[in-house]
Amino acid sequence: MSNYFYKDENKTTIRSSLLTEEARNFARSFVNPKKPEDKYQKNPALTSAQLRKYYREVKSLESKVEAKGFAQIMPLIKMLKSKTGYACPVTGRERKIPEEFKQYLNMCVDKIQDKEDFKAFVLFFEATVGYFYEEGGR
Repeated sequence: MSNYFYKDENKTTIRSSLLTEEARNFARSFVNPKKPEDKYQKNPALTSAQLRKYYREVKSLESKVEAKGFAQIMPLIKMLKSKTGYACPVTGRERKIPEEFKQYLNMCVDKIQDKEDFKAFVLFFEATVGYFYEEGGR
């Protein structure tokens, strides 16, 4: 059973640190990504345009979950991972998003097992977006 987002097994109380310290730390890593070991590969800072693109996608999925149900939309939620993979390839094309953002979204998507997890993820992502701008994201 997934319990990453919650304090309790019944998934009634979201961990407060998730929406504060953890969201801030992730946001900070998007603004100041690590330099890649390969000097020819770039790891760009996340732009506000890229962040908004993914945020709109998640909010659209949230609306679809409410309209059609979680089970029907779950494959589209899992597809977020392929979208980050396209925007952050290992080799070849230039990266559009930092590796840290790709890892964040992929980790979150992997933790989503049911509608409650998805709702908590949406809140976590919203908090992270807020901290992104506070941390100087452009």
